[in-house]
Amino acid sequence: MVSDRERIFSALVTPTRADDAVDLDVLGEVVEEQLARGVEGFYCCGSSGEALLLSLDERQQVVERVTRQVAGRVPVVAHVGTASTAQTIALARAAQESGVAAISMIPPYYYAFTPDEIERYYLEVVEAVDVPVLLYNIPQFTRVAFDKSNASTLLTHPRVVGMKHTDHNLYSLERLVQAFPDKVFVNGFDEQYLSALAVGARATIGTTVNIQPELFARVRDRFAAGDLAGARRTQSQINEVVETLVAHGVFQSAKYLACARGDVTGNCRRPFRPLDDDDRTALDALRGRIATFVAEDAA
Repeated sequence: MVSDRERIFSALVTPTRADDAVDLDVLGEVVEEQLARGVEGFYCCGSSGEALLLSLDERQQVVERVTRQVAGRVPVVAHVGTASTAQTIALARAAQESGVAAISMIPPYYYAFTPDEIERYYLEVVEAVDVPVLLYNIPQFTRVAFDKSNASTLLTHPRVVGMKHTDHNLYSLERLVQAFPDKVFVNGFDEQYLSALAVGARATIGTTVNIQPELFARVRDRFAAGDLAGARRTQSQINEVVETLVAHGVFQSAKYLACARGDVTGNCRRPFRPLDDDDRTALDALRGRIATFVAEDAA
């Protein structure tokens, strides 16, 4: 289940080698490492996983490997969004066969699709599978902002369980939470996790959960216990990490810190720029800073 408690989901990176090939073995190792550190679910092939830079076959392979590796220990959500309804349905059906807990998808992009066309896209995919669906609101990438008015038809569908809200508009999130109390609204911006909890978010799916899951669990637990000062302190530590990643490339930096080993690099597929020596030096120092945050705040 996606919604049985306030889970911490890793927006899982996709390990690739120097030749750009996906390394499924390292992916399995990364999953095990993150489970050992307290990750409570995985969101595959989202922005952090470079979904739109992977082939459809690669996306299916990633989802299959993660679900097999997890073996039911935590929920796995597969992002299946593309610009094509037919391709999205194909990915959704493959994800269902792999045994995911839910699928998720961005609205179709590039063309200026009408609201009716976007709604039809979602409904066709929802009706093509028998698995829970999580809408994905990320307007800074898709130029489509879901809110209480334009998402109401989709959110009343029994198979749509909620929405991943990767938007700084917390007023809109609060209005959605109040309008659809039986749905699950998931925070998507790591830097506002505590604020999103305050307006009713039930979980988080984050890029930096790959590298600091302990801190997200600490924010949640302190918030639940009424320790707002402690929760704010930990959120500030999360944000210090986010700030450094932004300076060096969020997705490349998270990938480097999560899985750089052997022939696996921290580089994302082109046209993302590769990390240079200065980037790696700063990120290696950040790795130690994260370890200090985890250790000192647990004491």
